[in-house]
Amino acid sequence: MTKRLKVAVIGGGQFASSFIHLFQAHPMVEEVGLVELNEERRIATSLQFSIEKSFSSLAALWSSDFDAVAIFTPRWTHAAIALEALKNGRHVYTAVPMGITIDEVSDLVRTAQATKLTYFMAETSYYYPAVMYARNKFKSGEMGSFVYGEGEYLHDMSHGFVDAFAANGGDAWKASASFPPMLYSTHSVSTILSVTGAQATSVTCLGMKDQVSDGIFDSSVSMWQNDQSNQIALFRTSDGGVMRIAELRRVGTAPLEPTVRMSIFGSEGSFEQQVGYASWATKESFSIVTDEINTFSDVENPYSLNDGYTPMNKWDGGFARTHDRSQLPESFTGLSNGHGGSHQYMVDDFVMDAIGERKAPMNVIDAARFTTPGIIAHQSATNGGITLDIPSWI
Repeated sequence: MTKRLKVAVIGGGQFASSFIHLFQAHPMVEEVGLVELNEERRIATSLQFSIEKSFSSLAALWSSDFDAVAIFTPRWTHAAIALEALKNGRHVYTAVPMGITIDEVSDLVRTAQATKLTYFMAETSYYYPAVMYARNKFKSGEMGSFVYGEGEYLHDMSHGFVDAFAANGGDAWKASASFPPMLYSTHSVSTILSVTGAQATSVTCLGMKDQVSDGIFDSSVSMWQNDQSNQIALFRTSDGGVMRIAELRRVGTAPLEPTVRMSIFGSEGSFEQQVGYASWATKESFSIVTDEINTFSDVENPYSLNDGYTPMNKWDGGFARTHDRSQLPESFTGLSNGHGGSHQYMVDDFVMDAIGERKAPMNVIDAARFTTPGIIAHQSATNGGITLDIPSWI
């Protein structure tokens, strides 16, 4: 009989609350524990989800029998925790990004491959309906060879980011709120590279100095000496194509519209997505496919935001017509889902990989392919937009 996992969630904040119940509901998870340094939050989250075992430190966790971790801590801490977990024999599920330096990425790739443990980066965009639609078109050959792609993460600071940093960063929260946009670009980069299977090979990135006088993107305050709130990069890719990525934190977009959008153009067919609209075109035909990638278009889903459902938090949602639910356990039926219908798939993919039942996407090489371009792009932006080569992981 296949051994069931014991998963320790590291970080008990708001984002983790969208996943704890899914790990608890998975039939191949025996128990879910919690690691949280803040005692008040540790107690509150444990009570909310009826968690019996909690830990006040990672050292205490490593002495336990929990064999997997799910990391939901500040984005610049993921790599160090994941590396420690791998070295202590634990399978790793981590929120994005994988790391913020090339050394961190290299260490994780080397350690994950050496230990043969599951390393899974929970990149939501991989499961977005638009990305799945485009990936199916590319896989079938209908798109032809890759020519050009656009990935955009348009997330104004006022749409949740300020509140999140302020809630978790203490009195000096503005120091971390200036997190460089391109260091958080896996959402947009993966929309293209997860379709084509290629990797970025070089980049030129232009950064825009922030013009808002709220003290967030102030280089004298920033942990990263960062004053750029918007960054736009142009990449060459290993399959001979070109990819543009836009990471914007000061931008006039509506909070309820998709913040991640993508378009991809092939030699035979092309997919384009904008707010409230998506299309597929070939050299002979054109069709509107908006309904196929509308996350909440499935009327069978009782948790659509269109039918009065009150979600656990703003990340919860439903499915789209492009989502194949056949892989998901029956115990997930009726539970919340979120980020474009990705949450249930990510939890299931990680668990099934960790127990050896099937290989999951977003393994350590995929994570490196999606993370490294942004790291090098930020280096380009801080050096006046010079063109830089990107390390190869394939």
